[in-house]
Amino acid sequence: MNSAAKARDLIYSNIDAIMRNSQRLQALETVSLVTLLDEAFMREHCTVKNIAALFALAGQSEVSEQALDAIPDSLWDELVRRHSTFNSWDEMYNKAAQRFVRARLLEGIEQD
Repeated sequence: MNSAAKARDLIYSNIDAIMRNSQRLQALETVSLVTLLDEAFMREHCTVKNIAALFALAGQSEVSEQALDAIPDSLWDELVRRHSTFNSWDEMYNKAAQRFVRARLLEGIEQD
């Protein structure tokens, strides 16, 4: 069975659980950068061990939206390029967000 057929079967056989998970996901007001860019994500895609280490390279002592806003975009993109597999912060953030949403939608669902 090809991957598209496996994905379709996974969705159809777990539609109720996916819908419940979707409702829980929609109820989230915010997701922290530490949650999105967890250590597993950072190990897979970066040369630094966690998002705090990347923020530290930018001269920030905390991981927050305010700290991110204080970092010049050009510096942040350069740090992302230098210390990850991504070409920009937007690319890294989008990949992390997609991973987070997929994991939450499929939470509690057995996958082969």
